[in-house]
Amino acid sequence: MSWHRNIAIVVGVLACAACGDRGAPPGPAAGSGSGAGAGSAAGSAAPPLTHVAQYTADPLAMDEPTIELPKQESFRLLDPGAKAGRAPLRYTLAAGSATFSTASQISTRRAVGGDFSPPAALGTIRDGFTVTINPGADAAPPRLALRALPGEATPKSDEADAHLATWRNLLQGRTLTVAVDDRGQLGAITFNDDPANARSARARDELVQRLLTTLVPLPAEPVAAGARWEVVTILRQGPVYAKQTATYALTARTAAAWKLHVKLQRVAEPQRLRDPALPAGATAELVGMFRVLEGDVELAPATPWIAAGTLRLESRLHIKLAPPGAPQPSEQIFEDTGTATFSRQP
Repeated sequence: MSWHRNIAIVVGVLACAACGDRGAPPGPAAGSGSGAGAGSAAGSAAPPLTHVAQYTADPLAMDEPTIELPKQESFRLLDPGAKAGRAPLRYTLAAGSATFSTASQISTRRAVGGDFSPPAALGTIRDGFTVTINPGADAAPPRLALRALPGEATPKSDEADAHLATWRNLLQGRTLTVAVDDRGQLGAITFNDDPANARSARARDELVQRLLTTLVPLPAEPVAAGARWEVVTILRQGPVYAKQTATYALTARTAAAWKLHVKLQRVAEPQRLRDPALPAGATAELVGMFRVLEGDVELAPATPWIAAGTLRLESRLHIKLAPPGAPQPSEQIFEDTGTATFSRQP
């Protein structure tokens, strides 16, 4: 989804800006305009940045985790729903193709030294996949064949391009297959142009963090309307290690469609950002990241992909950047607000 700010691009742009002019703080992000959109009013106090407790006293010294990601930490049924009519929720994936796209309406602003720039509306940012379902033979899980569509921004701007940079560089135009079981749980991922994953680690991370937003996993237990479940996953989003807590509430269920209320929250602890965009001798530190999507969606048993609905979004990113030789790092906060609308076309 295009609402995921490209952290690697942010680090690279700030590094270049800091190396070129260390004395003056950067102004509003490129492509900013009037205060239209869903952002907070200009000049208002910065909302508190939410992040979880720090692991170490010195986040710059924290080693990178070596665990295989993504890693599902827990899957809990919080409430099975009404007693009458409880039955397992399962996908019965049907062969066929459809296009699933996301249109994001984003307002963004940036704070340097505590002062926020005016919010800038970015227009509409679109990306998505053509998905072809190939039911598996016998006990094999079904395979989703994906083709990443071109990322588009209307109107075009440098800031909109920054939101789309990772999509365009890592996924756009590529084809791949993803194994998904009848509960919507992810299996093997294979890029058609790199089956051994020799050069697609970053692309796989980017794909996974998007699939954890657009695919809905189902509980093992029988449920009915009113059921709620929670899935906690550790993942890698660009150079950041984060935790996603996804909460789903089943509001309506028919044979043709399921309606759910969804809340997806991601947080990241303070950590050193290791990124090749940084010049030699420069350091970047994540102070905290908080991102949430919440709203009502609809999907069908024939596919695990969200087919319709709009989620409200909020994203805050707080980083410290120290160019080579700088006595102190520069602190900057990025805030994005708006909506993400899902659609399906046959």
